[in-house]
Amino acid sequence: MRFNLRQNLYLKVFSLILAIVCWYVVRSEQDQVKDFAVPLQYVNLPADLDLSGRVVDTVIVRLSAPEPILRTITEDRLAARIDMSSAPLGEQFVTMTPGMIKAPGGAQIDHISPDLIRVSIDRRVRRDVPVVAEFSGSPPPGYEKVRHVVDPPLVSIEGPANEVAKVTRALTGTILLDGETADYEVAATPIPDAPSWSRVHVVSPRGPVRVQVTIGRAGENPPGRAPAGVKRSGAPGRPGPPRRLGFGSGALP
Repeated sequence: MRFNLRQNLYLKVFSLILAIVCWYVVRSEQDQVKDFAVPLQYVNLPADLDLSGRVVDTVIVRLSAPEPILRTITEDRLAARIDMSSAPLGEQFVTMTPGMIKAPGGAQIDHISPDLIRVSIDRRVRRDVPVVAEFSGSPPPGYEKVRHVVDPPLVSIEGPANEVAKVTRALTGTILLDGETADYEVAATPIPDAPSWSRVHVVSPRGPVRVQVTIGRAGENPPGRAPAGVKRSGAPGRPGPPRRLGFGSGALP
């Protein structure tokens, strides 16, 4: 019997299309894998304790799920949490488990990296340190910086005890002297002189400190002269609004 390709042609085409659709559906139901960078949160830490040292703030979570589900998952829908409510003082290692990861339904957690998190806990303490103003540049020829006054001169810092003990000052960040020929005032946010990863922070005052800078002619200003009005006030002897420094941190690396 001779095979006729055109016989029942519509039925054959329909069968081919149905096979392709079934293949696509089966393929889409197979699990796909994708890695996500998930912020790590430390929750329920008692108020009198604080994390100390470098803190892991992100973990990589590998999820497997059918492709239609995986396409809808974004990192803002995921969360990783370590419950610190019963953690003891000192250094410990916490094993990350799937139960610590919040993920959408239909997704399976295959892997967490790192799966072992180092955590160090110390008592939270507070103390006062002086505010140190840092300067750069110099006034024009014939002028000099006579003195400067920081108000308030002290700030309160808070953080883990072992890190607070190492902080001896708070920095204003760099204040420029270039081009200044009259007294002026700067508003600066003090930053503890600590590594960038440190959790030590200023708790009082909550706003900026004021740095009053006295500029005078070279050799003509007695050391005890009090700061005069701000140069840009428009009226001698009347302080104008302070200038804010345009930088983020005076902390040393």
